[in-house]
Amino acid sequence: MPTPNRLHFNFDLKVKETFLFLLDQDFSVIEELPTLIRYKKDGIEVDVFHGRQSYEIGAGISGFGTRYAMSEIIRAIDPEVARRYRDAVATTPEAVASALEELGSLMKSYGSRALSGDPQFFSELGQQRKIWSEDYALDVLAEQVRPKATDAFRRGDYATAAKLYTRIRSRLSPAEIKKLALAKARLGRISGS
Repeated sequence: MPTPNRLHFNFDLKVKETFLFLLDQDFSVIEELPTLIRYKKDGIEVDVFHGRQSYEIGAGISGFGTRYAMSEIIRAIDPEVARRYRDAVATTPEAVASALEELGSLMKSYGSRALSGDPQFFSELGQQRKIWSEDYALDVLAEQVRPKATDAFRRGDYATAAKLYTRIRSRLSPAEIKKLALAKARLGRISGS
């Protein structure tokens, strides 16, 4: 249960005012708490929240058994806008109202296909989530492997350097691609001698 000091934000009232357009689209409120309002229409659910510890204002749309954050929905339509999007942190009633206005505007602009329950859009979201997840995993791997590869190259351990650089080939800088080629060339000379 949220602490009583959260009630002064009037989050629930502000959400209902800002997201009135959902009622116009035949959604209805199915859960109402001081930090969470959920709407539902057929198999589509919308949640708008005020993070209990983070104080972030955010939203998600669920359909076909999966919830997608507003950032994912925006990213599927306009990756450039998504790169700049962050859930707002709101610690005053004024900041809550402002963040909800912005979020409501974004949902109107980017959420229409999800709100309408478009199965093709939810399928695209699922595919994109998988791609984003794989890209993120590769980015993390590159961050872990890159220093080891650089160190191996510097020490003249070209076999290790080539092996490590090859694992993250799609994330290599032009200079690292040259190091990979050089390491392979030196390995060829070593094994040929």
